[in-house]
Amino acid sequence: MSNLFNGERLREARYFRQLSITQLAEKLEISKQMISKYEKNLSKPSAEMIQKIVFELGFPLSYYQMEDKFTSKDLGTFYRSRLSSSQAEKKPSDLLKKSLATVSHFFEQYVDFPQLDEFSIDDEDSPEKVAYKLRKLWELGNEPVSNLLRLLEIKGFHLAVINSRSEKIDAFGSFIKINDKPYYCILIDQDNNNFFRQQFSLAHELGHWAMHAKTLNPQELSPMEYREMEKEANQFASAFLLPRKSFSKDILEKEEDIYNYLSLKSKWNVSISSMIYRAKDLHLLDAEQYVRLQKKLSAKGWRKEEPEDASKPVSQPILSKQAYEVLRDAGLFDRKSLTNFLEEQYGLALPLEILSELMSIPREQLITNQMNKIVQLKK
Repeated sequence: MSNLFNGERLREARYFRQLSITQLAEKLEISKQMISKYEKNLSKPSAEMIQKIVFELGFPLSYYQMEDKFTSKDLGTFYRSRLSSSQAEKKPSDLLKKSLATVSHFFEQYVDFPQLDEFSIDDEDSPEKVAYKLRKLWELGNEPVSNLLRLLEIKGFHLAVINSRSEKIDAFGSFIKINDKPYYCILIDQDNNNFFRQQFSLAHELGHWAMHAKTLNPQELSPMEYREMEKEANQFASAFLLPRKSFSKDILEKEEDIYNYLSLKSKWNVSISSMIYRAKDLHLLDAEQYVRLQKKLSAKGWRKEEPEDASKPVSQPILSKQAYEVLRDAGLFDRKSLTNFLEEQYGLALPLEILSELMSIPREQLITNQMNKIVQLKK
């Protein structure tokens, strides 16, 4: 067994499992002071205690016996929260973001990923103006966005559908630098099990990238400033998914016809409630009309679940999965698994559950089985 025990990795694993020092101490049947010493590298756990840590936290032994062989920097994370989420609920995202960016960095040694466009805005640009500029850059015209997740991957974003381990977080995104190479990672919660809801969550995170990521650190904002930033991201999402000219034309003289919004849902790939909000934002509905439509939504029971919600499957990222499959088919993983490569090159021994989640690949496919490979190519 290696003499090294990386206390920072213990803290990282504890955060990922959303355990306080007290909770982990109770599971390990030791004092919380001792946990603190382990994490600060002031004391080293015994071999028996390390095995208990491995069992309780579900990270492999080698995870604690290595140090990072790479540099990583999180440039600030933008959360789309259903309610006010706690710091403890946000902590698992730190490891997931870093892991997704690291896996992408590894794959880029062998495959060409799409690169993010340079995109700049003026300080006085409204969210509506920013959405218009980005649509123009991406040559989207005034047409609906058929699948925003796929569009984002094509445009150079790195995405994963994950278990955020929180009932309050829909999605989050940020720039992560791995060895000074920036990746913009967007992770969306698996509870976004509705295609139309997923579209808006992704557009919201796209708004943060377009308007805030290069100039703001969300962790340094006051609550009031953060709420304003979230409002801007929502306004951007509405404008990006429902461009003023063409959407307005579709609801002209039918502004209060809730069934017209239902018929437009499959065209614009946006929920009825989001379209109604957009109509109000464009001043196509006055306050009284907006209230009447909200009452209709409630009367029909469409607030929690709308008609046609299940008409389109939820999108899954394919960028990392395709990269893995290309390299697997080329024989890269015949002798060593992806986990072996990550350990050797990055000093990062991730649980298969994390890699499987980030790449949308079943765990068993990530295990290299050499049992039946008796004859292999010479090195």
